[in-house]
Amino acid sequence: MYQLKRAAIVVVAILAMSGTNRIFAQGATGTISGTVVDSNGAVVPGATVTLTSQSTAQTRDATTDDSGSFAFPLLPVGSYKLEVTAKGFKTVVANDVEVSITQTTTLPIKLDAAVEGGTVTITAEPVLVQAESSQVGRVIDERSIRQLPLPTRNFQQLLTLSPGASASVSNNTELGRGDAIITVNGQRTTSNNVRINGIDANSIGTNSTPNIAVPATDTLQEFIVQTSLYDASQGRNAGGSVEAITKSGGNDLHGNAYYFLRNKALNANDFFLNTAGRSKPELSRHQFGGTLGGPIIKDRLFFFASYQHTRERNGASLTNSLTFPVIPPALRDDNRTAAGLAAAFGLAPAAINPIAVTILNAKLPNGQFLIPSAATASGLTPISGISTFRENQFNANFDLRLSDKHSLAIKNFFASNPTFQSNYNFAGLGNGPTQLPGTGGTLDIIQDLNSITDTYVFSPNIVNQARFGFSRLRVTSVPEEPFTAAQLGINNPLKNLFPGMQR
Repeated sequence: MYQLKRAAIVVVAILAMSGTNRIFAQGATGTISGTVVDSNGAVVPGATVTLTSQSTAQTRDATTDDSGSFAFPLLPVGSYKLEVTAKGFKTVVANDVEVSITQTTTLPIKLDAAVEGGTVTITAEPVLVQAESSQVGRVIDERSIRQLPLPTRNFQQLLTLSPGASASVSNNTELGRGDAIITVNGQRTTSNNVRINGIDANSIGTNSTPNIAVPATDTLQEFIVQTSLYDASQGRNAGGSVEAITKSGGNDLHGNAYYFLRNKALNANDFFLNTAGRSKPELSRHQFGGTLGGPIIKDRLFFFASYQHTRERNGASLTNSLTFPVIPPALRDDNRTAAGLAAAFGLAPAAINPIAVTILNAKLPNGQFLIPSAATASGLTPISGISTFRENQFNANFDLRLSDKHSLAIKNFFASNPTFQSNYNFAGLGNGPTQLPGTGGTLDIIQDLNSITDTYVFSPNIVNQARFGFSRLRVTSVPEEPFTAAQLGINNPLKNLFPGMQR
């Protein structure tokens, strides 16, 4: 199976407000809005509102309208300082004003009269309810992503924290990233939309979450699953709308390094393997990496970079490694001749097909029979094959502040996931219990996401944001074929094109 997706999208939106209290379609950004009043509750028009990013020092200005309202749309996610000044009033400074993805942070400001000026400093409280829009969703921030348990450290396993979203319980033995397949409000699992850094990250072939780009949890700033009533800019599908953004650098140098280990010595054996007298399967996982972000030029140019490597050997995955075929108990290693099979199954020797005899006597390179003998009296024969997963993942993000009105953000993600599935999951949905080790397959999976976002503030009421994006998802798979059809005595009319054995 080969899948290639390339999308180049240019979105230019000139957002003009007749009043500064209107709400914008925000995508990978957020908004700060509010109303300025005096100590008696009367609105204060003409107040100057200055917003400063606490990480990059970039500023934006606005003036309250006749209703005392102001708004700062299309803001990068992060913390801000808000300063409000008006003649005859004390200056109010609000620190740690948080902007979340697709959300509007509302900040009511109360000014006290002052003869000789003065400053009042307040701390902004987090918004608990979104009263400015009808959309339903929950933002999962950086802290929650780090602290909540994730079996395979895949942020998709947190998508069901939003109301209306559901998925099967994550399997701790799953091979690789353990992608979550979610359904939202009863919609199909293929009815969701995923965007990363404002760019379409969907699988164009299946429109499902397996194999799409999954940035490491340490590189994510935050994400949200909007489950209903989101604006038209998010309306690619009728299910959930997933928006995720990776981190950016700032004036402070920051980074981390991590290592996660998993070993079969820490796990219990599978119940059915125990029943059949089989030993605990192989299950080891090593994942390590690091992040680093900071200034290249203070207050002007910033970077964020990350790397993650994963190495896994897995004989316990119910999808890709463990199989439970039911083999007739009469089949034994010592009765695989035509006469022995006829006697074991109570048939005449002439009823035994020679091709069946050949297949039953075929041995893999390790000396084991392609079709093993029954392990239990019932015929249930648990078999563990070794699947492997590798990942090399990179992020390289740059933010350039050209002026207080003009900024440029460049974000790049690349990951390579070479995988071997002992139980060849060629369709991504599982092949049932009869697939046998020795007939697996390899997959070469590459995800590539790139975006350039240009934001220009013409005035407090007019903001232009242009975004160019490139997305590629390539999945190439090759089946493991230990025998050709001719070696098994099977005549295939397409043997020149498909010489391998039939499955």
